[in-house]
Amino acid sequence: MSHKKTVKSLYDETTDIYDRRYQKIQDVKYEIILRNISITTGQVILEVGCGTGNFFQFLERNECNKYGIDFSIESLKKYRKKISNRQNQVLCADVEFLPFREKYFDIIFAITILQNLPDPIKSLEEMKNICKQNGLLILSLLKKKFQMAQIENLLKDAKLTPTQIIDDNSCEDIIVIVENKKWGNYSNFREIFKGFK
Repeated sequence: MSHKKTVKSLYDETTDIYDRRYQKIQDVKYEIILRNISITTGQVILEVGCGTGNFFQFLERNECNKYGIDFSIESLKKYRKKISNRQNQVLCADVEFLPFREKYFDIIFAITILQNLPDPIKSLEEMKNICKQNGLLILSLLKKKFQMAQIENLLKDAKLTPTQIIDDNSCEDIIVIVENKKWGNYSNFREIFKGFK
């Protein structure tokens, strides 16, 4: 079985327990992210790997246009039961082949998904292509799967320079914020990572 099929099967099989198991852990990440960025009315945002819709449920009062993709059909069914707002569009899609036009989203979130992907660089390239100029790409990476040096190499290989890296002790992830105007700008790349060596 391919890596993608294995991950899809795992999420399809655990959809019923996912929220009970991970809601509180995920909420910590959402709070940290939202303390460090702002989402304004009318912005168009995408969550890659939206699962059962926990993040958009967290953003329920926010008047932005929300899109979510996931390739677990069972997770998306649960998402639809939880969230039935017109400002939320959800579809089954593969992050390596995103079905959106270029420069469409103001903010793209990839929360605790990169460790599940067979080719995170290809996925990051796809996300970069659909992010607007001056848009944000928000990544969260599991500390137990990604050491800081691995994160640095991943971002460098994807030609992404972070504007902010957040390593909060209350969170199991490293949060990385990248602005679109920084794609491929390595002038301060080493400086950003200096405090994490």
